[in-house]
Amino acid sequence: RLTSLGKHLAKLPVHVRLGKMLVFGALFKCLDKILTIVACLSCSRSPFATSIDDARQNAAHRTFEHPVSDFLTLCNVWEAYSLSAAESSSQARRFCDKYYLNHTAFVEINDLRKQFLQLLRQIGFVGKCGANVSEERDENSICPRRYNVNSSKESVVGSVICAGLYPNLAHAIKTTSGGVPALWHNNERLYFHNSSVNHKKVDLQSEWVAFFEKFETSRVYISSTSLVKPFAILLFGKSVIVKHLDKKVVVDDWIELNIAAKTGVMFRELRHEVDSLLKNMIENISGSSEKGDKILD
Repeated sequence: RLTSLGKHLAKLPVHVRLGKMLVFGALFKCLDKILTIVACLSCSRSPFATSIDDARQNAAHRTFEHPVSDFLTLCNVWEAYSLSAAESSSQARRFCDKYYLNHTAFVEINDLRKQFLQLLRQIGFVGKCGANVSEERDENSICPRRYNVNSSKESVVGSVICAGLYPNLAHAIKTTSGGVPALWHNNERLYFHNSSVNHKKVDLQSEWVAFFEKFETSRVYISSTSLVKPFAILLFGKSVIVKHLDKKVVVDDWIELNIAAKTGVMFRELRHEVDSLLKNMIENISGSSEKGDKILD
């Protein structure tokens, strides 16, 4: 799978993790949201205008905030902007002014979304559209409908984000003091950047956090983060070892998941099916099959 996938990723002029997201977004039929995420992460500027500690600006930005994912926050703000832009360019500018957003960034994001879709067409992961393309798309989407049927399912979108960013995962461990969980990755202490929606949260809904960027100033920070469900890690990690006596599953020798061994075995079998399916899809670049659709559903 990796060899076949790598050949296609080499044709995409983007960061390899973003390229993986695009390919899996097409295969798992949540392409519209993934196009938005990859475009935002590739954009030369943030869609959120910034100033020093402006309470009104911060309150406006929170309008679009997703509870656990910076990536889905980007989707929220893009979709809201798109509705205004569909009315008129002047309405789009008024929307940006009202919510302290960067209109120039949205213009660039719009162009990048189209470019990435065209790249996926060129390497065969999205079929070329016929004359009836307008009948094949949902409103405000540039994707053919069949590549977009799972965009409203956050579990699917989250799994694709995990697949693209893996192994960029941090382990959130509760502290004895009951404060903000401690983040660890490869024996390195990490901290949420204050731009992340997960910054300063005490009770995280998952102990695993996917991240796109890691950088060091006074501390090592991660930004563009999203909480990840264990089942997504089981599906996209490289190796899965089921420890029946310990009632846990170990992924890639370092990720320990406290789940029933029976569940681990079931997901290991499902992984084989998914790996076989993805290998077939990637090698044949069909993007769809009856068996594949049933498994992915």
